[in-house]
Amino acid sequence: MTKPGQIIGRSPSRVDARQKVTGDTRFLPDLDHADVLHAAPVYARVSHARLKGIDPTSVNTDPDFVGLFTAKDIPGDNQVGVIIEDQPLLVTDRIRYLGDTVGILVARSDEAAQRLADEILIEFEELTPVYSIDSSRAATTEFIHSNNIACEHFVDRGDIQAGFKAADHIIEVELSTPVQEHYYLEPQCCIVSPDGLGGVSVMGSLQCPYYVQKAVARNLNLAYSQVRVEQAPTGGAFGGKEDIPSELCAMAALAVFHLQQPVRMVYSRRDDMQLTSKRHPFQMKYRVGVSEEGTLLAADIRLEENAGAYATLSTVVSYRSTMQAMGPYVLPNVKVHSTSYYTNLPPNGAFRGFGSPQAAFGHERIMDHIAAALKMDPIELRLKNMLKVGSQTLTGQLLESSVGATETLTRARDASGWSGPAINGSDGRYRTGMGVASIHYGNCLGAAGWALDGSGAKLQLYRDGSVAVSFGLVEMGQGALTVVAQMAAEALGIRIEDIHVLPTDTHQVPDSGPSVASRNVMMTGNAIRDAARQLRAGIIDAAARLMNCEAESVELSQGIAHDKGSGKQTSLKEIADFLFLNNLNMESLGWWHVPELTYDAKKGVGEAYFTYSYATHIAAVQVDTITGRVRVQKIWAAHDVGRAINPAGLEAQVEGGTVQGIGWAVTEDLQYSGGEVMNDNLSTYLLPTAADVGEIETIIVEDPEPLGPWGAKGIGEPAIIPTAAAIANAVSNAIKRPVDHIPMHPEMILELLDNTEGGV
Repeated sequence: MTKPGQIIGRSPSRVDARQKVTGDTRFLPDLDHADVLHAAPVYARVSHARLKGIDPTSVNTDPDFVGLFTAKDIPGDNQVGVIIEDQPLLVTDRIRYLGDTVGILVARSDEAAQRLADEILIEFEELTPVYSIDSSRAATTEFIHSNNIACEHFVDRGDIQAGFKAADHIIEVELSTPVQEHYYLEPQCCIVSPDGLGGVSVMGSLQCPYYVQKAVARNLNLAYSQVRVEQAPTGGAFGGKEDIPSELCAMAALAVFHLQQPVRMVYSRRDDMQLTSKRHPFQMKYRVGVSEEGTLLAADIRLEENAGAYATLSTVVSYRSTMQAMGPYVLPNVKVHSTSYYTNLPPNGAFRGFGSPQAAFGHERIMDHIAAALKMDPIELRLKNMLKVGSQTLTGQLLESSVGATETLTRARDASGWSGPAINGSDGRYRTGMGVASIHYGNCLGAAGWALDGSGAKLQLYRDGSVAVSFGLVEMGQGALTVVAQMAAEALGIRIEDIHVLPTDTHQVPDSGPSVASRNVMMTGNAIRDAARQLRAGIIDAAARLMNCEAESVELSQGIAHDKGSGKQTSLKEIADFLFLNNLNMESLGWWHVPELTYDAKKGVGEAYFTYSYATHIAAVQVDTITGRVRVQKIWAAHDVGRAINPAGLEAQVEGGTVQGIGWAVTEDLQYSGGEVMNDNLSTYLLPTAADVGEIETIIVEDPEPLGPWGAKGIGEPAIIPTAAAIANAVSNAIKRPVDHIPMHPEMILELLDNTEGGV
């Protein structure tokens, strides 16, 4: 346990709480000015076609019509692919999904922009669409791109043939997980303005301001320095505002480039659900060899993902799911093959967990299948194979510190009163069961994204003793502003009340990469410590001069500098005034980068991530055998976070992630028909309510990470990852039928109950 500080490890009130509770926080859809024009996307209502033309004659004479901009109006590169350059900003020839944008319509009001965009005539020649992984894999003509494979990843380690030969049991299972909609409450939106100097200023509801900066600069043929991106207060994201804002902001910026007037673009809920990225659906095949005693010996794993029309973040999702395909367990012989296939559905991209929830569903269901085959307690099986300090991961990475996996499992077991895979003794209407799922999660971007895995923070001391903090990642509802303020105050030795965290702005801090992969605390915290080390040295030196003592005898705490020798003291305000009057430096820029990783991409062997978070969820469920309804009664969620910077905020993250996991597992079921989203509102797309989630008990495990700020690791993604698997294991336990596919809607449960063949 790291030594508690005066601010780290405590739970001050959120710095943005009052404004959000009172409604004073102004989100972009709340803002409207008389001189702002309004834009809406013009998109095809067909899944796969050749674009023949765009006819705007029906709207040209409308008094609210301002302009229509198409690919020919783009002065730079018509490209917004995040990693793979496969996605045009505006379609020129091939429509690949129902929602592919062919133009931007600008009007004098939002209502008019939406109305007129729907009236534009798009001429096309329809092609045969493919929607499923199986049909995409089987296609031999009319490929969606040059072929139908978006990306592939592999792990090839050890000798799986020898491993299977030595196994006493070989267990095989096929599983699947569904698409999931982010359904952030605030839709995609931005306001772009000309800066009067030939560039543009972008304000957006977004996660990755530097992605947006690059996309806008590329499309408009501007220097990065001519594109300023500021994050507005963001009403939810969950990964859904990583890739899409680059498209939205670049479209609005194109209109600004030509009109030289501010342009506002806010997606309707219908458009938001039809046009934006989702969680990848997975198909998985697991074949695992195990000894009679329960030791894992070999695994052959096949993962297949539906990428949708464009790759977006599929490479990251495929990479992460591959690296974590068999969970937090020792496994000497393993092969994993992961493939993402293009289809004519809306793109699937970043969503909390980046493929880890899908992989966790696979490895935790197979673990329960193994436990059943061996007639072994599922927790005993997991403990027998769990990663520890000195173990090697699936990729052969040696773990040297901060491996709290076992403690998360034992703490969750003890808190839940687990006594084996218990169910009630009744065969009546209501069946109860418990299920367990353990995971590990690689912090930050990993070996595949190492080049982007640096982050900055700037500290500015003002004459009155207040400090402004600029950081390169973002607050999107998770409490980052408060944690950043805590870390800055702790690192400097001042009061949190004297810290003011500024909105993220690409002109304030160097490119700090994306706000994803649970990297905010790790990256920003270390960058703040670097900046504070520099600024604090100047503060201490000034304090020593004011108190006429040696710098070594000065102690700075809570904004008061003490001379340990004489007992003299001076305030931060006095020190800041001294620095100002003597023209001394009052600003510092900090930077931190993930250590270099040794990794063989061809074999998927080596250091996939520099450290891992660990978690175990145990779920208690009740199943109504007449209606098929699954009710989650309670989830015990134990998480190794390295060090809890803000325990209350951490618990909120766990609760929020767990609720999202419950929705994905039980209630959410996005439906397409001909590539069109059919349930695009909350009356038909069923998010879990407070009545659906039961009790959530968070258990904080602290096994400090030496490279983490104050020992901290990430929590944002791990919060959701084990949930669906734990619930599926609990329901399988309750109904004595294997739940290997989600969501667990009532019809599926009733069908399983009609199946006389039992299982786990």
